[in-house]
Amino acid sequence: MSKKNNTATLQREISRLRNELDAAKGHGLILEMLTNEWNFVEYIKKLRLFSKRYLVMIAACDTPCGPAYTEEISSEMLKLGLHVNLCGKFRYSYGVIINSGEIVFEKISPTVSEPVQHGTMIDNIVVEIKSVGFNVPQNNCAIIKINNVNFSPGGRGLNFVVYDRITKTVLDAVNFDTYSVNIPGSRPAAMIQGILDYKKKHPGVSVLCFNTPAFPQNGLSGNEEFIIQNAVGRAAILNNLDKPVFAINQYLQDKEDIIEVLSAPKSYHDVRGVRRFEDYHGKCVNTAEGHRITDAQPHIYKRTIFLLGGCTVFGVGSPDDATIASHLQRLLNERAPQHQFIVQNYGFFLAELEDNLSGEALVILESLPAVAGDIVLCNFAMSDKLQYLNMSSAAGRPHNYGEIFFDTMHYTPAGNYLIAELLLKKLQQLDFFPAEYEFMNNDRSSLQSQSKHMDYNLDESSKKELNEYKRILTEFYNEMFGIKIGSIVMNCNPFTLGHRYLIEQAAASCDYLIIFVVQEDQSIFPFDDRLKLVDEGVADLKNVTVIPSGRFIISSLTFSEYFNKSEIQDRVVDSSMDVTLFAREIAPCLGIAVRFVGEEPYDKITKQYNDTMRAILPQHGIEFVEIPRKEWNGSPISASRVRSLLDDRNFQEISKIVPDTTLKYLIERFQ
Repeated sequence: MSKKNNTATLQREISRLRNELDAAKGHGLILEMLTNEWNFVEYIKKLRLFSKRYLVMIAACDTPCGPAYTEEISSEMLKLGLHVNLCGKFRYSYGVIINSGEIVFEKISPTVSEPVQHGTMIDNIVVEIKSVGFNVPQNNCAIIKINNVNFSPGGRGLNFVVYDRITKTVLDAVNFDTYSVNIPGSRPAAMIQGILDYKKKHPGVSVLCFNTPAFPQNGLSGNEEFIIQNAVGRAAILNNLDKPVFAINQYLQDKEDIIEVLSAPKSYHDVRGVRRFEDYHGKCVNTAEGHRITDAQPHIYKRTIFLLGGCTVFGVGSPDDATIASHLQRLLNERAPQHQFIVQNYGFFLAELEDNLSGEALVILESLPAVAGDIVLCNFAMSDKLQYLNMSSAAGRPHNYGEIFFDTMHYTPAGNYLIAELLLKKLQQLDFFPAEYEFMNNDRSSLQSQSKHMDYNLDESSKKELNEYKRILTEFYNEMFGIKIGSIVMNCNPFTLGHRYLIEQAAASCDYLIIFVVQEDQSIFPFDDRLKLVDEGVADLKNVTVIPSGRFIISSLTFSEYFNKSEIQDRVVDSSMDVTLFAREIAPCLGIAVRFVGEEPYDKITKQYNDTMRAILPQHGIEFVEIPRKEWNGSPISASRVRSLLDDRNFQEISKIVPDTTLKYLIERFQ
């Protein structure tokens, strides 16, 4: 390049930097305003400013619009200088190239059966754009290539790429699913970086990204031809239940079953902002603990595989026993039983998401109770920076799986089996089952070795504290080896005759009972006082020991929602980290074989905690026993009842439901 050209380029760069400085003062463009925007309409408004300076390319995949794409939304798109009103253009192909505010190319396909494609040269930059709609007899796709590199997110709906010709950098690449109700957005770059960050924070947790088989381009079966010709999708199936002509009718004949597998269970955000499903019990679809049930899970397991993704991972169109997760679980049970895996389905419906798909997916990823040795299978990002499995061509015939699609994007049980089998093969190929994580013996040395690889998102200080706590517990256990040890975790705010009854029943059912008193000081009564009351209240029971719970059993670190239970009774909470940490870290140090709890008829948060223990503890070889509450005058005795009576200083009634040691303490402190 000549000196003159170098000077011109430098001047342009200086001008651009000055503009960016103006932007920082609120007078122009701020890139973060664009790349942090997830609302589709607001994104288009901001994009108008960027389109006047940069190269903007748009390509539709599957469809450029859906039921949520209104005339109002379309009017915002037209303000970019476009000429095509996309409202109502369902399943068409569509592409746009805008260079510094000027429309270089814009085309919508004449029919729903044709692609849109265009290539050109802009400032010595080779640009290629291709849009393939739902009805085009080839893979749905949205390609946006710059100098032969595809930067398109490639998701359903509209895909945007914003490119700076001067610096030769992609400023933004985002997909908006304009078919879904809330038009959620996703940025592959954000997702990839989020996964890389997750891997750094979770050493020992393996992550494999994957895509799923694309609908075949040629050699179609009769069913696949029918899907294309009749634009088969969820809506078409649900609107034609009296016409059993779809592939889904071959494995589900009952209309109600078909409606159930094609419908999204209700979802919500929990107190941490994680999207979860409400508990649902149906014939074909069941959800519990916030996610879909996986069939054939073992009662005892050592490692977990978490499946994270959208409708495909959730298993839309399939009953519980035919999802990818259930097929993978059975394959692992048959082909790798020595590794004792359990598979958990964390898939969700894209249509249920709000505007930030990438953000929601990453929040779910961060919420997974994964520890070292576990595996996360993520159906969201593909990158050379990550280990990934490309299944794009897996549906090409010939194959021996029968019909694997019931529409162009969703799979039959046979399709889910194909995906599960390919995932298992890839995991074995990548050696995701190393001997380092085989914990086949349940002796303490094996369990302690396993624990070295687990961090539970704890910082270094907390990890050291946990290890010290475990060391102390292990020394205690050394003196009691070979007997049946039970445990109870209690807050005792304050200690009542109900607590005493539970302890008596538990102590009679095991050789030795350990009482963990919740150490977190967020209760009405201070921890030191609660510990003393429990100690005094069970002093006559010879096979009972009372110890502090430390910071790792029902604490703000492991189960913070416990301490504002009264304010969130209408919410579903996730206490799996607390229970898993107890099962994997605390219980092995003490040889705990059983955990006792009292029934909870009133407090919904405590009841959920009990339900979580009921589900998780047996998978770690720990028995879960729920004991009916002791009653007084027809009602269960509770610490909250004592606190209520204490407000009125009604010590006469209090004396009927607390031990003498507690009554004495209350009178001395409050009378």
